[in-house]
Amino acid sequence: MNDERVKDRKPGNGDDPHFQVIDRRSSFDDGACPAPEPRYPAVVEEMKARAEEAERRAREISAAYRRIDEERDAFRERLSRDLERRVDIARAGMMRKIVDVLDDFDRAIAAASATPDPDILLQGVSIIRDRLFQVLASEGVQPFETLGRPFDPLTAEAIAMVESDDPALHNQVVEEIAKGYSLGDTMLRPARVRVGRARSQGTTSDLPAPERD
Repeated sequence: MNDERVKDRKPGNGDDPHFQVIDRRSSFDDGACPAPEPRYPAVVEEMKARAEEAERRAREISAAYRRIDEERDAFRERLSRDLERRVDIARAGMMRKIVDVLDDFDRAIAAASATPDPDILLQGVSIIRDRLFQVLASEGVQPFETLGRPFDPLTAEAIAMVESDDPALHNQVVEEIAKGYSLGDTMLRPARVRVGRARSQGTTSDLPAPERD
């Protein structure tokens, strides 16, 4: 009876066994094996890593130098501005003192206009001169003496020579036309002087030539 059932199963009668094929290969697998990455010898890999590290450090050093340059330029600008500000403050303080002296001149002129006595004007001018000298001295300005001393072209300017019968006056400053002034070690103005020349001297090569107007 079982044999008859087997015989009765004919193709196409709906009793055929069902088969299903499942492809378990990766959907990205195109059937070709990927090419292996090229490998370098260990020494080459080490040299490559060192080169990359050196390049990285070079970039860092370059960036650090740029920052240093920028900071240095900024510092110079700040220093310049601070110096200019200090100079302006010092100049303003000096000008305030000079302005006060101008006030004294104005008062002296007004007093001289109110009285015909010249002694009052002379006294006022002398007071103003002393005050102006005090202002300059407070800033470090000092006169230096040349009268009666050997002529020194570094501190004096000869405007004339005066002949004398006294050999001791040869090449000596016999008259100061204008005093010389210094500010610390800085020469503000050389003295303008007349220099003696002895008639008994046969040569005048060591004396300055007088200036001609």
